[in-house]
Amino acid sequence: MPSCSNTAFRVAGTLFLALIFVLTALSASAQDGGVRLKTVVIDAGHGGHDPGAISKSSKLSEKQINLDLALRLGARIEKEFPDVKVVYTRKTDKFVELAERGNIANRNHADLFISIHVNSAKSTAASGTETFVMGTDKSQSNMEVCKRENSVILLEDNYTTTYEGFDPDNPESYIIFNLMQNAHFEQSIAFASLVQEQFVKNGPIKKSRGVRQAPLMVLWRTTMPSVLVEVGFLSNSSDRTVMNQSANRQKIADDLFRAFSAFKKGYDSGVSATVAPAPEPEKPKVDTPAAGPHFEIQILASSKKLKDGSSELKGEKQYSCRFINGMYKYSVGNFATKEEANRRLPEVRKKFPGAFVIAVD
Repeated sequence: MPSCSNTAFRVAGTLFLALIFVLTALSASAQDGGVRLKTVVIDAGHGGHDPGAISKSSKLSEKQINLDLALRLGARIEKEFPDVKVVYTRKTDKFVELAERGNIANRNHADLFISIHVNSAKSTAASGTETFVMGTDKSQSNMEVCKRENSVILLEDNYTTTYEGFDPDNPESYIIFNLMQNAHFEQSIAFASLVQEQFVKNGPIKKSRGVRQAPLMVLWRTTMPSVLVEVGFLSNSSDRTVMNQSANRQKIADDLFRAFSAFKKGYDSGVSATVAPAPEPEKPKVDTPAAGPHFEIQILASSKKLKDGSSELKGEKQYSCRFINGMYKYSVGNFATKEEANRRLPEVRKKFPGAFVIAVD
């Protein structure tokens, strides 16, 4: 059988690796009692002496829009899902350090982290919505967003110590984000896709720039599915007009809620909620046990085929590996029904907190 190896923090060092293992253990402990989505952390980007993007007239700032959307989204979730604990990184106009935003999610054993932002660009023609997940795609457009969002650390005291010398303006610093993608990555992609799908269907800003990967500091240390949503460009007159209206901000919050609702339904059922898959590239040869229609539990996914003797599999020896949509997906078990797989899921999540049930034809 193939095996998986994760050299996650090659450059960042053993301190980062130890931190991830500790936080992952905390997340696993939080889910021992069941597989339902119990806690969501909503992060209103920027705040206090950090206004984020600002309109040319200086009458509208990103921090205002972010907070308004966060409170609207949280209120809707609290109303429709009273069993879900909603945690805010901020509910007022105050400054919260980037590292602390992720720490809040980890301390609360969150099942989902949503960071809300407004975009800005040098070109006033740039417009539309986009949702980011943690990744290593450093294309020019993505890096512009990264530098702008990550530069917030320069407003923090002792940022060189907190982020171990990270410089948001130095491309070489981004090598620390060369992380192995795991099950949380795929669930993050699933939620991000649902967000963009809702924006296109119902949102006041129809143009979608899609789901993107980028090395964003606010998502770096979270140990659950996490996304950063850019709801429009404050630098674009059309987007700005839309976001300046209360009714449109409610529509955006409602879009985020519908995406959350769909994701929670899939999460609670143990089956990942996703949109239609993208066309698959030519598949490398991967050994997969022959089987008829059944259910398995996916434990992780990687953009690279993993080596034998992987620590990522945590001693798991019986597993399947498939190459789907550009990802190597690793799963365990062979269950005749979804109910059987769901009964096993809590036990699997003790070792793999991001595990979820998949249907296999």
